[in-house]
Amino acid sequence: MAYRTGFSLHRAVDGAFRSWDLSGCSIRNGRPTLDPSAPSGSPRSGDDGLPGAFIVGEATSPELAPDFPFRSCVPSWNADAPDGSWLEASLRVRSGGRWSGWKSLGPWAPNGSTVRRRSVAGQDDDVVRVATDTVEPSAPAEAFQARLRLYAAVGPDGRPVAAAMPEVRSFSLAYSDPKPTDIAPASAFSGGARVVDGVPRCSQMVYPDGGNVWCSPTSVAMVLGYWAGDGEPGGDAREARVRAAVAGVYDGVYGGHGNWSFNVAYAGSAPGMEAYVARFSGLDRLEPWLAAGVPLVLSVAWDNGAGRPITAAPVPRTSGHLTTLIGFDADGDAVMHEPASPSNETVRRVYDRRELEARWLAASGGVAYVIFPSAAGPGDRSRLFASSVG
Repeated sequence: MAYRTGFSLHRAVDGAFRSWDLSGCSIRNGRPTLDPSAPSGSPRSGDDGLPGAFIVGEATSPELAPDFPFRSCVPSWNADAPDGSWLEASLRVRSGGRWSGWKSLGPWAPNGSTVRRRSVAGQDDDVVRVATDTVEPSAPAEAFQARLRLYAAVGPDGRPVAAAMPEVRSFSLAYSDPKPTDIAPASAFSGGARVVDGVPRCSQMVYPDGGNVWCSPTSVAMVLGYWAGDGEPGGDAREARVRAAVAGVYDGVYGGHGNWSFNVAYAGSAPGMEAYVARFSGLDRLEPWLAAGVPLVLSVAWDNGAGRPITAAPVPRTSGHLTTLIGFDADGDAVMHEPASPSNETVRRVYDRRELEARWLAASGGVAYVIFPSAAGPGDRSRLFASSVG
């Protein structure tokens, strides 16, 4: 059976949250927004890093049916959370006729001023397994439900300390079959070179204080720099963007920067931006995005000495890595901005199409960060999900 992927997208601009149940929240400009008069809460047992007093509201989706029963899924969200506020996304699935418990993706905020951003360990039950950012049902899941909790810290006067209440702009779920193990021949290339120009070149390896594990935020920084029109910024500006992403995606429980949900939530917190985790069934599915000017961040793994090569990669092996696809050359091979390159000047390289596709699908099931500016009408790039995922 062919590898299947799906994508459930819920955006405020499309009115998607009108059918969600609200408690302590209201809909403003289509967005679930915490009410200043929401009920108060206190940290649950074992919840370190949360303010001692806060208000909390929640938005809960209806029970939702995927296009097919899935075995793996990754939630993502875009939200505005000013200092003093944060968000917690949770998911539950119905698998084999039974609902799992609610599984938290952890407290999230774009910076660490109010909460310690982190995933939640130890949530597995007999219905699902939770691996940082990924929920894996033990049997195919025929339904799911999302819950978004919005929080604001409360000062000694009993009032929220945030300048504005947190609000949600979108929620999505990328779901799929189990990762493919038998990789078919490379997907067909439609023909014609297609490369996104203007993506900055950023190497993670030029930072001796930890850059060797900064592949994900470095890739996010490249894409955000492209949309900001940075071109090739000077050294200080380039480093500032990379280090901001490093700080903005760190997961204190995972102990690193590779939490897929946190990376896109950070990218989507930039003014005017949307960002999602999606899964695709082949590199051919990415061509419409590149044609629309959208570079993509791919999750891959390879080992050149063990028969799983990416021959042109700058390092011989990696058990998990994020790299940036900026296009295809005339032969359909992948034009990359590879953050594991030894210098900014050597970031651009070309990967064999079959090698990259095989390593990408086997490692992550075709995970990509899809990051683009919000727009309306014909310029709304989110419409491409309908034709590219599946």
